[in-house]
Amino acid sequence: MSERTTRETILDAARPLFAERGFNGTTIRDIADAAGVSPALVMKLSGSKAELFQAAAPDSPGLDPDPSEELPGYRLVRAVVERRNSGDYEFWAMAPYLVQEAPEPEIARAKMTERVVPRIAAVIGEQTPEKTRARMVVTLLLGLASGLRTFEILTPQAIDSAKLIEAYGALVQKIIDDDGL
Repeated sequence: MSERTTRETILDAARPLFAERGFNGTTIRDIADAAGVSPALVMKLSGSKAELFQAAAPDSPGLDPDPSEELPGYRLVRAVVERRNSGDYEFWAMAPYLVQEAPEPEIARAKMTERVVPRIAAVIGEQTPEKTRARMVVTLLLGLASGLRTFEILTPQAIDSAKLIEAYGALVQKIIDDDGL
C-alpha cells in the first residue's frame, strides 16, 4: 500500500469513529484496528491524534444551505442544541481544542477559518469579501457549544431547549440580518 493510500484508509477509518465517539472516545488503537494497520503507522502518518482528528473530523451538520422555512440563525442553533440533547458529536465544541492542541496553532486556526467561514457565509447568504457576519455567527456558535458542552452552563434544567433555541437563535439571526456589518 502506498503512503497516500494508507493515509486515506486511516482517514476513512477515523471519520466514522470520531463522528460516533468524538475525540476523547476514540483511541489511536481503535483507528488502527479499523484501518487494518498498526497504531505506530497511524501516528507516523498523522503526527498526532489532534492532527488526525482535524484531518478527519466531520463538519458540523447544518453548514450547508437548506431550503427549509426555518431561518438560518435558528436552524444553526437548533442543530447545536439537538446534538447536545442527543449526545452526538459536536464540531463547534471540538474546534477550539483542535486549534489549541495543534503543533502549529496559527496554521490550524487559519485552516479552520478557511474551512468554516465561507460555508457559514453560504448558509446565511453573505457575499461580502470580509464575511464579517459569518465570522460573528461562527463566534456565537463556538460560544454556544462551549457553554453547552464544555462548561454545561445552559443545561436543560436551567433553560428549556425550545426557549434556548428561540433566544439564542434570535441573537444569531440578528447578526445574520444586520447588513450594516
